Amino acid sequence: MDFGSIVDSVKEKIRDLMETNKTLFFAAAGMAFVFLLCIVLLIYLLATGSGKKSKTKGIEQTTVMGTETPVIPDGPKLPKDYNISRPAKDKWTKEESEEWFTVPTEKEIESLSFSNDKIINDILEAAP
Repeated sequence: MDFGSIVDSVKEKIRDLMETNKTLFFAAAGMAFVFLLCIVLLIYLLATGSGKKSKTKGIEQTTVMGTETPVIPDGPKLPKDYNISRPAKDKWTKEESEEWFTVPTEKEIESLSFSNDKIINDILEAAP
């Protein structure tokens, strides 16, 4: 068998396939075209990419200035006799209670009662 007879045989089989099953023929032809196109693009990319030198940049060197110890600002100024905390007492003395405790008036008690009732009503309205 020579090369010419093989080519003729392939041509005849392709014509038969095209006449009997056109969908399969065009699908195979389309895939062959896409495959050839991919090969051509790959060769082109390899040919153009190999001539270029890669220009990669490294990390730029940074200049470090002289280091200094940080300065911590002074805290708030407190008077000498100011106590940040004091020991808690179980109960007040008679003098302390007279100095710091004020007996609420009737109006203040009613106002407190009204605000407490409002809070309770809001809670109960939200309950299912």
